[in-house]
Amino acid sequence: MSITAEQIEQLGKYERLQLAEDLWDRFAAESGAEMDTAVLDELEHRARRRDEHPGQGREFASIAQGLGARL
Repeated sequence: MSITAEQIEQLGKYERLQLAEDLWDRFAAESGAEMDTAVLDELEHRARRRDEHPGQGREFASIAQGLGARL
C-alpha cells in the first residue's frame, strides 16, 4: 500500500493518530527487541555486581549532579 503526504493530510486528527499508532505497533513488531550480546553481557555483569554488593551503588541524582547535569 502506498500513501502520499497529501492523503495523510486529508485524514482527520484522530485518523492520523490511529495511523501513527498502527505504524508504531508495526515497527515494534518487526524490529523486536534486538540487542547486541556484548550489551546484554555488560548489563548482566552489572546486575550481578549490584546483587553481590548491595548498598555500594550511587543514586542517579548523585551521578547526574557529579556530572553537572540538571534534572
